[in-house]
Amino acid sequence: MTPVAGCKHPTSRRICLQSARSATTSTLSLLGGAGRATLLAPESCREGRSMSTHDPSLSDTGEFPAVPTASGPRVQVRAAARSHVGRVRRNNEDHYLIARIRRQLEIASTNLDPYLIPPLREEIGYIFAIADGMGGMASGEEASRLALSAGLELVRDANKWHLDFTDPAEVDDLKETCLRYFRQINRRVYERATSHAAMEGMGTTLSVAYSVGLRLFVIHVGDSRVYLSHGGGLEQLTLDHTVAQDLAISGKITQSQVKSHRLRNVLTKYVGSPGEGIDAQLQSLDLVDGDRLLLCSDGLTDLVDDATIAELLRAADDPQDACDRLIDAALQAGGRDNVSAIVVHYLVEDD
Repeated sequence: MTPVAGCKHPTSRRICLQSARSATTSTLSLLGGAGRATLLAPESCREGRSMSTHDPSLSDTGEFPAVPTASGPRVQVRAAARSHVGRVRRNNEDHYLIARIRRQLEIASTNLDPYLIPPLREEIGYIFAIADGMGGMASGEEASRLALSAGLELVRDANKWHLDFTDPAEVDDLKETCLRYFRQINRRVYERATSHAAMEGMGTTLSVAYSVGLRLFVIHVGDSRVYLSHGGGLEQLTLDHTVAQDLAISGKITQSQVKSHRLRNVLTKYVGSPGEGIDAQLQSLDLVDGDRLLLCSDGLTDLVDDATIAELLRAADDPQDACDRLIDAALQAGGRDNVSAIVVHYLVEDD
């Protein structure tokens, strides 16, 4: 990842003398709306992978009774992630996140008449995020780590969790909240960069997907990507915020020239930039049964073309298998950068 033109740090900023994480992997199988969640321990015993921050013994499995959802069908969400340092870099500046938020009311005991008890429901939302840091020495790793941890703090401390979109006003409120969170995260990263000389110039991409039922929201800055695999096709939901992509949009180069352009990795937008705000891309859409979501860093998309990505997503029925195939494809193509991927499957359950 290269910061916006004019940044003082050289392109070799990823070199780090500390020991590196070689790869991490995580799997999460979740049944949205059915009230059951199964957290599967990361498969840290696989060859070529090490878990530096997760103790598999801390993983947990829980079974909860099925309850009605707030609205819409019962949606099973299956997600997995994997990150690899690559074959060239010495430290991994990518960070990823898979999280679930939920609101639930259970009546433990009451002598109220049954007609006085409203129908109980459980509301569940899922957060998926990828951040690819940039900067000198260890600052890129710190930038991506801080972006995700700051975002988690904002969600945890929120007065309101957006889990029901039957009211259009809720959609607008969520969009405003997402943009505000991105501004706050941007400020946190920028303040860290400007208050520590060793962190000067650091920044990160940040791509986040949030889903409730079959409603999906995507908010994004940088050149990490979010893809939707639908009906066998592949759609890039995010725009690369790079100089080369801007040149293509303005008609100065063709879209086919972007991938080989010398400014293809120079960012025009990133988390950690100066100024009061950050112009993040935000969109919402409705998913359907069988849709698959991919969030990934440019360590994948710089080396593996969209047609291959689409085929690998179609060929794997298991999200973890899909992650493995995608990461392995990038490594086989040279693995010159850190590479990370989150794959999410959405399946509608029959009543």
